[in-house]
Amino acid sequence: MSSKNFLRLILVLVVILIAFYIVKRITSPKKVQKEAVFLGVEDYGALTKGENLDHSLISKFKFNFYIDGEEKTFSIDNGEEVKEGVYTFEIQNKLQEGYIYDVVIEKNTIKSVKLLDEDKKAMLSGRVNNVEQNKFIEVGEEKITLTKDTGIYKITWKAGNSSVEKVEINDLKDKTVKVTLDKDGKAKNIYITFISEKYTSPVKAIPGEKTLKNFLTTALEPVGTALYIYGGSWDWQDEGSSLQATTIGIPQSWIDFYQYQNADYTYREKDGNEEIKNPSNSYYPYGEWNQYCYAGVDCSGYIGWVIYNTLNTESGKEGYVMGATKMAKTFAENTWGTWTQEVKIPTNREESDFKVGDIFSMNGHVWICFGTCDDGSIVITHSTPSDSINGQPGGGIQISAIGPSEDCEAYQLAKKYMEKYYPDWSKRYKTILKKPEDYIKFKKESAAGKFSWDLENGILKDPDNYRDKKPEEILKDIFGEK
Repeated sequence: MSSKNFLRLILVLVVILIAFYIVKRITSPKKVQKEAVFLGVEDYGALTKGENLDHSLISKFKFNFYIDGEEKTFSIDNGEEVKEGVYTFEIQNKLQEGYIYDVVIEKNTIKSVKLLDEDKKAMLSGRVNNVEQNKFIEVGEEKITLTKDTGIYKITWKAGNSSVEKVEINDLKDKTVKVTLDKDGKAKNIYITFISEKYTSPVKAIPGEKTLKNFLTTALEPVGTALYIYGGSWDWQDEGSSLQATTIGIPQSWIDFYQYQNADYTYREKDGNEEIKNPSNSYYPYGEWNQYCYAGVDCSGYIGWVIYNTLNTESGKEGYVMGATKMAKTFAENTWGTWTQEVKIPTNREESDFKVGDIFSMNGHVWICFGTCDDGSIVITHSTPSDSINGQPGGGIQISAIGPSEDCEAYQLAKKYMEKYYPDWSKRYKTILKKPEDYIKFKKESAAGKFSWDLENGILKDPDNYRDKKPEEILKDIFGEK
């Protein structure tokens, strides 16, 4: 072959390769980035995880988003396939209904999400102080320029799918909003939506400080600001810890959901009437997956969060959420302490089997012991359903008492501290008293029982001598009372 023909051949091949590349670029689906409000699962209430509680059904769910002024439905990438048919569901675990995200879409599938609340350059939030038609709005102390393309919407949170509707600029005055910003810092979209007030707990724990005092302080930190959700702070697929259960500090989604609700909140059916249950607008996970895992916390989710925050300084590591019944025994198997089923209802402090810091697993529930009072009653913390002043089954993380009557020492302490330090909660819920025969019981053939920390050779130490203190002394010390 002559050199001239060879060059012609090379040129033809180059042209073919370029054409192939252009055709591939044109025909291949493109990834697009969009701003989106997550609304929820398509057909929520009619779907189920299945009798085998596997991933074969939930991996095929469709999800609703509000994008570019209309509702759209997508599949979501299921994440890593850890074994055949079993996925990590990383994106599903990040999504919270009624929140705003940047999403990446490819082939009608959501490939990644980013919560815009966490990006101060992409979104501002606050109350609208002033509106100048077609010019600007003032949010807090920030003046934000409007453009002809600025969208104005209202987000409504509700069980079973949140919703978004278009509104007018005149609707913005004095409303709380989230404003997404374009690259020039101008308003891309404005959303009227709920924004919680900043919350500071009356006690302050130290993440990763492995002492008995800090464990109990950590247990008190989210009291009165997190509602009960069955499956709350388990992961979306109902197999372990959620992102919230491995978050250092009180998760913002717990605070948001608590402040959004009131004494009419119910984690299940209104008025506790199962005859009127409607899975399509309930926070209860009838489908066996945890769509509202981010919003609140159940008993084992709470204990898992407390353990995580006591032992860790960074979010996102392996968590400790598991079935409530086996928690106490599992912690003992971790060589953190001891487990026993040899317990009886105490009649006084000196002879009580329940010591400061003990974790007690019942069949289906778990609680933390703050010690036994002189009269044998016990102060505890837990996340539990409880009726509101309006008679609705809600509840959440709270200080409670185990004792024979409201005259017992533990109840008086629990009532005093709930009303003094958690006044908003106490407007919704009364202090709970649990009967000893109901809360100190378990099935012998199960894993239920009492866990006690080994404070000499285990993971926690007791330099503050908390193990020997009375509940009254412990609460005074943690709350900084003289």
